Amino acid sequence: MKKALTIAVATIALAGTLLVGATSAVATPGKSRACNGCHTAIRSSIVVKVTRVSSTSTKVKYKVTVSGGSGARAWAVLSGGKNIAHASSSTGTFSITKGKTFTVWGVKKSTGSNRKTLTAK
Repeated sequence: MKKALTIAVATIALAGTLLVGATSAVATPGKSRACNGCHTAIRSSIVVKVTRVSSTSTKVKYKVTVSGGSGARAWAVLSGGKNIAHASSSTGTFSITKGKTFTVWGVKKSTGSNRKTLTAK
């Protein structure tokens, strides 16, 4: 009984650690918050556009465009607690496995951030 309790507690602790990691992935190494933690209010004047460029049987390629507001522009793609791609520019491309859910963050230093969550199709 004691061994089963120890295994149960260890399993719950591991699950909690994985969930915290999934919500705290960021584009900037060393940071522990989502983009809006450092880039002020979410749903500000920032517009995040995600357009499908091409696909294969297993991967989908997307183009990201960040517009609106003022200040330095950047974007990041996060999925399952991992940084898939990011760049310090207003546009760029990334590829992701079909069926994966991902969030594209668009940020501008002086005016905030915004995001779109999609599933690769």
